[in-house]
Amino acid sequence: MLRSTLAQQGSPVYSVAWGPDSDRILYTSGRLLIIKPLQPSAKLLQWKAHDGIILKVDWNSVNDLILSSGEDCKYKVWDSYGRLLYTSSSHDYPVTSVSWSPDGEVFAVGSFNTLRLCDKTGVRAPRTPPHVHCQPLTHLCVLALCVIQCDKPG
Repeated sequence: MLRSTLAQQGSPVYSVAWGPDSDRILYTSGRLLIIKPLQPSAKLLQWKAHDGIILKVDWNSVNDLILSSGEDCKYKVWDSYGRLLYTSSSHDYPVTSVSWSPDGEVFAVGSFNTLRLCDKTGVRAPRTPPHVHCQPLTHLCVLALCVIQCDKPG
């Protein structure tokens, strides 16, 4: 069985995501996002991504874009070089979950009692209500069935 320590941090790692070619790993460390190449001599990339602890990340293999969300009540879209592409307005509660659809065209955002569907630029997807009420979310997988079941206000 293969086990290896890729990094040791001074703060908890709340979320990890594989890079598109499985040659890099994206992980959280407090307010930082860190991309660690699996090659031993390669340099890692890190940047301050949020004003609070980062709770969830996802990295899409089709569009190579990164999602992050955190206790600062925002979600953000990044490119794989750490350049910010979109920042949401502040939500009422921490954004606890983000997840890309497999094709990279849309993603879902979960917060307390709310599920939002957004296009890949970060803007709420057309023809969706401003927010969808669901049970409190702590982890989110984007499946058509889930979106259909939760896509009802109230």
